[in-house]
Formats: sequence, structure tokens, C-alpha cells
Amino acid sequence: MESYKGLPLDFVQQFDLSMVASLSLDQKIVVKRLAHLPIDEIASNLRKEIIQYAPSKAAQKEVYVEDNLFIIPEETAGPFLLQSLPSLLRTYQLIGAEKLREYKVKPMMPKLNISLSSGIDFLEGDASITLEDEQFSLQQILSQYNKKKYIQLSDGNRAIIEDGYMRRLERIFKKKDKDGKLKVSFFDLPEIEDLINEPLEGEAFKHHREVYEGFNHLAEETLKTPKLHAQLRPYQAEGIKWIKYLYDNNLGGCLADDMGLGKTVQTIGVLTLIYPKVKKPTLIVMPRSLLFNWQNELKKFAPELSVYTYYAGDRDIKEAIKHQVILTTYAIIRNDIEEYSKQNFHYVILDESQNIKNTTTQTTQAALMLHAEHRLALSGTPVENNLTELYSLFRFLNPTMFGSLDDFNNRYTGPIQRDNDKDTLLSLRKKIFPFMLRRLKKDVLKDLPDRIEQTLFVEMSPEQHDFYERRRLYYYNQVRQTIAAEGIQKSQFVMFQALNELRRIASIPESLSDGHIKSPKLDLLTDTLLEAVANGHKVVMFFNFIAGIEELSERLDKNGVDYACMTGSTRDRKSIVERFQNDPQCRVMLMTLKTGGVGLNLTAADTVFIFEPWWNKAAEEQAINRLHRFGQKAKVLSYSLITQQTIEEKIQLLQQQKAELFEGLIGADSSSSKHLSEDDINFILG
Repeated sequence: MESYKGLPLDFVQQFDLSMVASLSLDQKIVVKRLAHLPIDEIASNLRKEIIQYAPSKAAQKEVYVEDNLFIIPEETAGPFLLQSLPSLLRTYQLIGAEKLREYKVKPMMPKLNISLSSGIDFLEGDASITLEDEQFSLQQILSQYNKKKYIQLSDGNRAIIEDGYMRRLERIFKKKDKDGKLKVSFFDLPEIEDLINEPLEGEAFKHHREVYEGFNHLAEETLKTPKLHAQLRPYQAEGIKWIKYLYDNNLGGCLADDMGLGKTVQTIGVLTLIYPKVKKPTLIVMPRSLLFNWQNELKKFAPELSVYTYYAGDRDIKEAIKHQVILTTYAIIRNDIEEYSKQNFHYVILDESQNIKNTTTQTTQAALMLHAEHRLALSGTPVENNLTELYSLFRFLNPTMFGSLDDFNNRYTGPIQRDNDKDTLLSLRKKIFPFMLRRLKKDVLKDLPDRIEQTLFVEMSPEQHDFYERRRLYYYNQVRQTIAAEGIQKSQFVMFQALNELRRIASIPESLSDGHIKSPKLDLLTDTLLEAVANGHKVVMFFNFIAGIEELSERLDKNGVDYACMTGSTRDRKSIVERFQNDPQCRVMLMTLKTGGVGLNLTAADTVFIFEPWWNKAAEEQAINRLHRFGQKAKVLSYSLITQQTIEEKIQLLQQQKAELFEGLIGADSSSSKHLSEDDINFILG
């Protein structure tokens, strides 16, 4: 149940309300039914909160309820009021504050005094806090509060400040220069004005406020028609307006539309608006698998743009910069960063920007070394596993937004992921909201055919079950011993080995038993697949292991089914995709999840199988959306195959947890065990 602070206690009863409506961040009106809170449960939880401050078990028994009031001995009440009251005020409304006077405890609303001037990268100045008639420096306030959870006043009173307010102060005022002046990011201005409850004065602040307010008026603005050989859908036109607005105001952003909504064509639309006026080139970086897709889309939608593909033997930077658009890959910028870092690009665009999710990788470091006046990221899954990935993305897009990684972890990652702090999550959502645009297919493609999902559960054979349990117990003990001896970070190899082997036994035991143990899952897949083909369906099959492709290929050959195959070693992906799309005899496409998860249009198929679950549901979603996208005319059937009582069932549960983080923040693919905690490992192997 959500609370609505600031309303009279009898507000609901007075007006006989049964429902409440609120405006969400994405401008949707959310209607919820009101419910009475269980008072007994609340009282029980409050008592648990109180008795943790009792000095002994005997003192705990002295905390009781009488006439709907908690009776608390003084030795327990003092610490409770000072330590817990600030956080309780985030949820509950305080009545009878006058009764706290004997404890010299006084809830107060601070007044933030701030004086800022415009600097080069940050706003600079000073800030102080006034409590009644006393003034404190920001440093004094934060230092005292973090130590004692209250502020000592000169008259002996102890000022209690709402905890959320103090956390907000910490998040915003995080930098000081050599002269001791505060440094504030432009991106914190909305929250600062919210804290002081009035507009900041001065021309610099007026301009910044107008930039933020401009996002609210984009829908009213008329889009200058892009020189595109395409009919834009309304949401695509809105996307182009949003990207162009960021561009005009020198701000970076991430277009995070659902897969299949045309992030590429929206980006090309913006490029047609800025060229040929601009002389410097735009650099577009992508996974290798997307090169031919970008080449085709640019040729199709904007043939007037001059394009150079910087790849393989065509790696002449002097020739490349003569063109308006340069296409290259993450691997190339990593290897050729010395050349790239010398160039001044007009625009740098990262497609599938989750490739820079890890702040420490060479790929991310190379991306940060690129010089550009404007920056844009494209990704349907900008956050896959944890909030550090969000920091890495915005470090590229808007470097001054979050400060250092330690600052970000202390102020956001810890409270959100460790403490489940919903206020901090909301603050982070508000901060990134203007700079991330996400639309879902179900909301904007009303004419897209339905997608039906089904999970097919498979029971292990007795031989497979015995084999699986022997190896699970072996690895369970080995991994625990290794972690205990060397720690989680130095245990990555054995963890990866354990997880990989158990996944293979669960799906294709043939590959680890010299063919002696057969896979019931492969039998079920073969039967279901042959039935689908016989009924006239085209099918796409996604595997994690090459061994699965090899086993199924043999079965398709025996049954005379024509198929295409694509793995990481496949060179001519374009011709394979075109054959599958256009040849009616080619009924099946086999590919690895990572190979086929992005950049392909497979709308000729209407049936997809995910043979093994992946660590992150987003990776599977990307694969399925190769079929379920604009251009699909038929209903899409999606099958996931899960072997019961194995690691595959537990992977499904981890998928749900990671999806909750993504949806909580904004609304993948973890290729190794490095994203799994020790608890995750114990859960999977136990």
C-alpha cells in the first residue's frame, strides 16, 4: 500500500474515497483501489522496530500497548526516537510531537540556502541549512546526521530531519573544488529546486530550467521532415524529435525502445536533418553482426548520405573521415583506438550500447576516449544485471551526471540493490527519465500480431538424472571449497566450468557421455519441430551450445528437412538470412543465441524455440524479437524448453529477479558467472 503524506488523517473517510489516481513518470494516469492497512500487523512491525533498542531482554518485555499507545521505558525510548524516527517519518505521519519535548527531540523541516554560479562543467557555489534560527554548513549537517541521526541545536534540543531529505542532500552535493566550493551537476537542478521549493535565480538557471521544461512540450512541436525514403510511424516521428532535442541542447541520451520498433530508422532520420549542414563525420559503433543491417538500412532509407564501412581490409581513417557516416565495430575501436582517439567526430552513436556495460573493459575505455560534440546510445536492454551498467552508459553519454563510480555506488547502487530503497530508486528514475526514451511494442504497435509463449517441461531419464546428480554434488563441494579458500573473484573459472557442464548435461547429455545418454529434451524438440514444419510453419531454433546444433542437424538431415545454420564463425550472414527469408524450401534456421540475438530480421518465420534458458531474460527477448517485429504478419509461437529438477529451473528464477531490476528502473546477456553472487551459486548448485 502506498502512503500519501500531507493529507488530513480523515481525508479518505471524509470523502468516502475508494480509489486514487496518480500521474506516473511516463505521463500515464495510474488508478489504484484503496485498501485499509492491517493495523495489527503495523503494530507488530513497530514493536519489533522499538525493542531492538532495548538494553536487555527484560527491557523488551516492558514495551507494551495500552489504549492504542505504545508504552516505552525511557532507556529504550531515547535511542528509538533518535535512531528510528527519521526513517519512520518517510512512511508515517507524526501526531503529538509536543510529547517529545521532554526528550528534547524535535522534528524539523530544514531550509536549504544555496548560492550557485555557472562554471565550465559544473555549477559552483555554497550551500547551508537553517534549522529554526540556526545556520549550519552542509558539511556540519551531514557529518552530525551520519554519526548521530540528529542535529544538536544550541538550546539543547535535538533536531530530527526526515531521512529521505538527508539522503537527497548527500546525493546532490557530492563534489568540492580546491577552494572548498560545492560543485553541482546540471542534471541535479530539478531536485535542488524541489528541495528549496522555489526556482533558482539567475540567467544560467533560467536557461537550464527551460531545457528541462522543453521536454514537456516536444509533443506540441512540429518535426521538420527528415529526408527519409520511409513512412514514419507516429511514435518514430516522436522519437526523432526527442533525439534532435537532445542534440540541439548538447545532451546525450539513450533510445531504449523495445526490440523491433525501428531504433535504426529513427537514428538515420536525425542524421538526415543534420547533414549536409555539418562537415564532420558521425561514427556509429555496433557489434559485427549488425554491420550489414546498418549498411542496408542506410542505403534503403537515406541513400544520399555518404557512408564508409571501417572494417576488415577497409580501415583507412583518412579516407573514412571524408564521409558523413562511418560504420565500425566495438572490436575495431578497441584495437584501433589510437587512430580513433585522434579524430574529432561530430556525433558518436553506440548501437547495442550494453557492450560498454562494464566500466573496466577495454571496449568501454575505448568508447570513453572517443571525442565527439554529440552522443547517442541505442539499446533495448540498457541495464541487464546491475546499476553499475547504468553508470557506465551515462559516463559515456553525460559524463558529469553521476560523478565517480564510488559516488554512484554509495548513493544509488547500495541503497537500491542492497537496501531496496524505493525513494532512492525513484530519485534515480527521475534523474535519467528525460534522457532515456523507451516505448513498448504492445503500446505502439497495435496492429502487431499476437505472440504466444509456452514453456515445455521435460523430465530427465533415469540415466541422465544419475549423471546430473553426481556432477552437481561434485561441483557443489568443489565450488564451496574454492570460494572458502580463494574468495568469489578467484573462483570464477571453476564456477563457470560447473555451470557450463551442468547446463550441457541438462540439455544435451550426449555431448558429455560419448553419446551413451540420450536427451529427452532433444527428442521432444525434434517431434515438435517436425510437426510445425509439416504444418507449413517456418521455424527458428536458438541454442547456447554448438553441440545442440550439431545433434539437431543430424536429425533434420535424416528427416529430409532443409535448413540454414549460423554460428559465431559464419562469415556471410547476409546471404544465409536472405535464403531463409526468401526460399520457401528452407524451413528451419539454426543459430546460437548470441549470434542471432541482435541485428537480424527473421519475419519469414512464425515459430521460435529457445532450447536452453539464458542467464538474462532480455537475451531471449532479443532473440524472439527477430521474428516478432514490424513486418511480421502471422501470430508468433514461442517455445522455451526446460529440463525439470536442474539448473535450468533455477536460471528461470534468476531471470525474474534481473527483470524486476530493469522494470523498476526503466520501465542480456550475462555470458559468464562473473555476475553471479555467492548466494546465486549456492542457490543454483544446492
